[in-house]
Amino acid sequence: MTDQPAVPNQPYYGQPAAVKNGYATAALVLAIVGFFLMGIPFFIGWVLGGIPDILAIIFAIIALGRVAPYGQVGRGKAIAAIIIAGISLLSVFIGAGSIW
Repeated sequence: MTDQPAVPNQPYYGQPAAVKNGYATAALVLAIVGFFLMGIPFFIGWVLGGIPDILAIIFAIIALGRVAPYGQVGRGKAIAAIIIAGISLLSVFIGAGSIW
């Protein structure tokens, strides 16, 4: 006899498995990509970095909306994505993506 549960991927002691939030993960990845691409000069960074940052904020808002009603985890990722994408978008006003 093994000590593993009868059903694969089920946690021990009757605890329900946490449902992961894919929108939160996607938002965090897009925010990080947009943050690094925003530093490209000649206004290319505004386009290459701005699009992922805007998508990151949209996905993070969707993720925050799904956390409470559906019992999903990922609130921290969604909040981190909003902060990183917001800082990246605000960096345009201090010269990111332009000629220094």
